[in-house]
Amino acid sequence: MKREASETGIIIITHGQIGRSFIEVAEFILGESLDAVQFLPFRQSAMQATGDEELRRAIAEANRGQGVLVLTDIGGASPCNYVTRVLESNDVAMVSGINLAMLIRVWNYRQKPLSQLVKLATEGAIRDIKEYRK
Repeated sequence: MKREASETGIIIITHGQIGRSFIEVAEFILGESLDAVQFLPFRQSAMQATGDEELRRAIAEANRGQGVLVLTDIGGASPCNYVTRVLESNDVAMVSGINLAMLIRVWNYRQKPLSQLVKLATEGAIRDIKEYRK
């Protein structure tokens, strides 16, 4: 899918390949490619050596005019902490606790400004959490 100049960029950073799996399943559900979503697997040794620069490059590439939303897996874990080191500007935000509903929601609303997309990501993820008991 062609990226528009007014989209918010999306980057996923997770332990291992879990972020790539989220992208693949979202593509299956939506029936379209999420080619504009960047995925960076968190590798402790690589991130310590070159990670900050790699993430800064990914952010610059993903930014299409409305900033960049970075989605991570566990709040307070290494990928989340890694991202907070490079959050230097108002045009980059991070939301932790990625789930499939969150990813699909941010993909569908990526034309929204970053501040609105952060809220939509969080609301979508929470709204999708249900508890069932007998």
